[in-house]
Amino acid sequence: MTDHLVPAAPHPPLHAAETLLAPRPEPRPVQRILFGDAAEPPFRWLRSIRTAEVRQHLAAENAHTDRATSALAPLRARLAETLADEVPQELSVPVLLDGWWYIDRTHPLDGVTFSRVRDCEAVRGPAGVPVPVPGQLLPGESVLVEDCRRVLGIALSPDHRLLARAEAAAAGCRLVVTDAETGVVVDDSVHGAGPDAVFSADSTALLHTRLDDLGRRAEVRRHVLGSDPSTDPVLLEEPDHWSELTLSRSRDGSALMIRSTSPVAAEVWTLDLAAPAATPVQVTDRLPGSSTVVEHAGDRLLLLHADPVTHRCVLSEAPLGPGTLPEGATPLLHAQEGESFESVEAFAGFVALQLRVGALPAVRMIPRRADGSLDVGAVREIVTGGPLDAVRLEHTPDWEQRSIRCRVDSFLTPPTMIGASLDGGDPFVLQRVEVPGLDASRYVEKRLWATSPDRTRVPISLIARADVVADGTAPVLLHGHGVFGQCLDPLLQPEVLALADRGVVVAVAHVRGGGELGPQWHHDGRRQRRMHSVDDLVACADHLVASGWAAPGRIGAVATGAGAMVVGAAANRAPELFRAVLAETPLVDPLETLLAPEVMLTLEEWTEFGDPAEDETAYRTLRACSPAENIRETEYPAVYAFTALEGTDIPPACAAIWVARLRERVTSDPAERPVLLRVADSLEGGEDLRVEGVAWLLDQLGAADLEG
Repeated sequence: MTDHLVPAAPHPPLHAAETLLAPRPEPRPVQRILFGDAAEPPFRWLRSIRTAEVRQHLAAENAHTDRATSALAPLRARLAETLADEVPQELSVPVLLDGWWYIDRTHPLDGVTFSRVRDCEAVRGPAGVPVPVPGQLLPGESVLVEDCRRVLGIALSPDHRLLARAEAAAAGCRLVVTDAETGVVVDDSVHGAGPDAVFSADSTALLHTRLDDLGRRAEVRRHVLGSDPSTDPVLLEEPDHWSELTLSRSRDGSALMIRSTSPVAAEVWTLDLAAPAATPVQVTDRLPGSSTVVEHAGDRLLLLHADPVTHRCVLSEAPLGPGTLPEGATPLLHAQEGESFESVEAFAGFVALQLRVGALPAVRMIPRRADGSLDVGAVREIVTGGPLDAVRLEHTPDWEQRSIRCRVDSFLTPPTMIGASLDGGDPFVLQRVEVPGLDASRYVEKRLWATSPDRTRVPISLIARADVVADGTAPVLLHGHGVFGQCLDPLLQPEVLALADRGVVVAVAHVRGGGELGPQWHHDGRRQRRMHSVDDLVACADHLVASGWAAPGRIGAVATGAGAMVVGAAANRAPELFRAVLAETPLVDPLETLLAPEVMLTLEEWTEFGDPAEDETAYRTLRACSPAENIRETEYPAVYAFTALEGTDIPPACAAIWVARLRERVTSDPAERPVLLRVADSLEGGEDLRVEGVAWLLDQLGAADLEG
């Protein structure tokens, strides 16, 4: 690891000439004794967020932040213009199914509609796919659903004669079945359903999920069209209130797939759609974890599961019928070092495998032989060429299709839909979002690898202006997260390009606790392994220094939500590395938050952090990594935290307590390295908060006057 040296400070922030007196809430220590550990949190009273006293304090914090950032108004105005640009993220290319092109239209001229047109040469565009023109129907195109804004799901009957749409309603979805040709309503009697529905093979019945009083998809029911829904039989019930059922139809149309998933377990059943009144067939036991995948491949089942010895993912196959998979499944393909399999989709002639390679999403095609078996020796990877291209499978419903669709993104790649054929040839573009003025040659994007203290290699995604030299002089923005298995994959964002235009190096640390390297990567950064995430983030900052991209004290750390716990703990560990910390709705007082009696842990939070009230290991881990409880009396980075009274799952008191404890203990010059708190009523329309935070961060990094 690089030594943490304190460099010469960048030029003074715009507001350094004025010393501002920050609010200092009164410490009112209360005793906390758990598992033999005694502590006296001084600002627990700030959790009473609705009292007049606390509201007055938060108003004083806002007034202080107003004064401290007033000189940044011109920079905020310039940034607001730049950051107002958005890159449309939605891609919609017609999909072919049984000779019909189905089209999602979302455009001011069209509204939000769902339509279809018969496949013929006259409607195909240059890439063999229709190219809808806004405000103009294709020859023979008919609108099936005129307004999809409240439609949460759509199902087609096997003969394409009927269409079922799940419309959002107060107590679940209302299922409306119409004649696709005439639009006449055939059945609209089912209420309180989930958004997923599947027709039986003869199109006379609809299989759907039913919501319970908690809004959970708890049952699978069969509804015969035209019958009284109160008599619909329950085919399957999920009693575990943490688990939820989902339905899908196998691509060959023969089977209903029923999945029960929760953050800690998964289970799968199948049902022959030609016998919709039968009892679903269980094909797996209740498996630990939620990463096991079962795919119906027509004549067999495919399974993604963890190898019990290596913990790496395996693609296996098993015969159709009842079973207790993965026992008895035949392994076909093992994930290699740095790989993790995520999903598998079966077609008549091949299988598409979604995986992660080197912390990026990737797609491979595996041909099927004449007998349906997989030719794992002839795997083809979809290659796009970009060093940070994230390639993801898109919906391709036709069983006989010999090509797939994938979405491609990166820091410099606009959202792009490509096609790739089993028969070979380069991928071809089906749709690309146009970004006016984008010149990708002005920038570079790179993959770097840091080494954590336990020798684990940690990936970093980086983008910079092409002329920025890795000599330690450029300001750096480092984003960290590392919780809930979430992935921070590269994405083209105007604000990132705007920062790069100013000479700022933007980097994302893909630390353990995230999902970039698969379920094990998440597992190695949660609960008692939480400190791995902190180790990794500090190692990434050290690597940026060692490789010349950054200098100590020139790095601005950015985090949101629970990710701020990792960034705040890293600032406690190595405050000299960071010049500033920008935290949105930060969970920086996690131990007190999870111990608060009014906080009800979800299962996802329980599996991520543990229950510190009952589990000593969970308590001591959170005690050690809580940013608010481990602040040292030394110089710290400047801090700008913003949160809201409403619209966030994280109590706003977290940020208020963290800020109060920082002001109480740090020795930094408050004029040079201020600690600021912004509290909005809600995060709705929070663009101004984001702009103010970015302007403040640029100022702290000495990049306020840099222009592209």
